[in-house]
Amino acid sequence: MTRRDWFRFGHVAIWGYTAVLPLIGAGTANGLATGWQVAGLLATAVAYHLFAYLLNDLVDLPLDKTQPSRQDYPLVSGRVTVRQVRVWVAVQLPILLLLWWMLGADGLSLLSLAWAVSGMTLYNLYGKRSPLPPLTDLVQGSSWAAFLLFGALVVGQPTPQSWMAAGFIIVYILLVNGINSSLRDLANDYAFGARTTAIWLGARPFPPDQFTIPIRLRLYAFFWQTVLILLGSILPVIDKFPLSRSEQLPWWLELILRILSIQCYVLLWQITRKKSPMRDMAIVLMGHNICMLFMLFTAVLPLTNPLIRWAIILAFTLPLLTSDWLAEKWVHSRLTQLPTER
Repeated sequence: MTRRDWFRFGHVAIWGYTAVLPLIGAGTANGLATGWQVAGLLATAVAYHLFAYLLNDLVDLPLDKTQPSRQDYPLVSGRVTVRQVRVWVAVQLPILLLLWWMLGADGLSLLSLAWAVSGMTLYNLYGKRSPLPPLTDLVQGSSWAAFLLFGALVVGQPTPQSWMAAGFIIVYILLVNGINSSLRDLANDYAFGARTTAIWLGARPFPPDQFTIPIRLRLYAFFWQTVLILLGSILPVIDKFPLSRSEQLPWWLELILRILSIQCYVLLWQITRKKSPMRDMAIVLMGHNICMLFMLFTAVLPLTNPLIRWAIILAFTLPLLTSDWLAEKWVHSRLTQLPTER
């Protein structure tokens, strides 16, 4: 396989979404993370990321084979076999256990890691087959939240900020998986009988590349968006209630959170408009996902020490450089620089 195939196989471009979770947990815990713990948490994030996404690739393989955007992925195209991917998935479990032992964490952190693995397994097996899709979205959200709390338990004990960040991640997944991803794959999911939150709430595709959004889906989306914004705004000061004047958020932090909140609402409105053209929606969906995460980063980063802060920033941004979109832009720019025949 080529380097691009390996990036796609391991879903490297979105590894940062996984990696920041235990780092946020560690940064908001009541202990001070060491360099060894940060390195161990990043290694754990690699193993957990491979387990979660490769298992999803296996379960969704019949559906992915009908999805045009997935045709270049190694498992769909046959460049790796189902048996090989099963081995990759299985081997991550002892690796996760070994990393937990090497980090010297306690039994409670192992329980948190166990639920992260179990919840993700349940979601992958039943996520698009459940009669109540928001419930499986909640299961997935709780598994990511458990992985965040694992980071806190490795370093010390979760603080109110840790628990609030875990709640933020649960609501984030309810929005990203239940709305954004469901609408992105709506036509293919609907055609092949998959059960997603968007379909459950009445979203329907119609040719050539548009979809309709019922009022109940909009209400669902904007309800959870409001909850998410409240969680992000409260997170930095949750341990100080009732707030005195000296304990309120700095004006610059409050301003950034308000700007991000407004942007989240604007992007969600664009996503949930009736008869939205899907060909123009990919950038909006990605923008909404990142905007919500930036809100979490804005709330959390001032609480962390420099080691954790830079680890979060680099772990999130560097993997994005391997994305297909950037690779296509690079290839296009190189082709346009080639001399033309006269």
